[in-house]
Amino acid sequence: MVLATFVGAIIGSYIGVLVLRWPSGEPTVGGRSRCDSCQRQLAWYDLLPLLSYLFLRGRCRYCKAAIDPVQAIAEWVGAILCGLAFYHLPLEIAAACALLFLLLLPLALLDARYLWLPDRLVIALALCGLLLGGLTSGGAELIMRLFAAAFAFALLEGLRRLFRAVRHKEGMGAGDPKLFAALALWLSPYDLPLLILIASTLGIAFALFLTFRKQSMQQLPFGSLLAAATVILVFVRL
Repeated sequence: MVLATFVGAIIGSYIGVLVLRWPSGEPTVGGRSRCDSCQRQLAWYDLLPLLSYLFLRGRCRYCKAAIDPVQAIAEWVGAILCGLAFYHLPLEIAAACALLFLLLLPLALLDARYLWLPDRLVIALALCGLLLGGLTSGGAELIMRLFAAAFAFALLEGLRRLFRAVRHKEGMGAGDPKLFAALALWLSPYDLPLLILIASTLGIAFALFLTFRKQSMQQLPFGSLLAAATVILVFVRL
């Protein structure tokens, strides 16, 4: 469990870099880490997963500019989810679930921040689901999961197009049906209605929270809600 937590934090650190740099076209591999504000190269002790953000109190050591919290969020979420997976689940299932969570983490963060679900990440999630979904789905056969994935995509894509035809605006991103289909390869077909229910409940709760705070959002990041619902469903069911 301790090793899994440490590995999750390290991978989460890279995921944070990915979320910060990929949308702007910056390289995410290679090169020295630097402060986004003063561009000064950071020392190794400024890059310790989980710890450096706390020690620096969320500010650059050199220019005192605020550090984007997405880096710390990615590290802590990666560490916690991987640690919990190996604490609660049998070894093989834990490894598969940890990979599922780490693939979902950048998708959830990118969707929450940019309403963007990159096809490359969704495809990677789907391919891994084809290989490992038998472990995380409770033993559902591949053919059942393939049919479920096709139905999941058709359902959400149909709803997305119907909403656009009726309301003449987008109510759901084009990546959400693809993500739902990819998740269907990881889960039992019988889990999919519950997954949608959990994600919708989280969405309603978030909308009510924004209303209470007197804030508004034109479109909820449904991909992020699906990712969170998947984590909840996996721990509840397995």
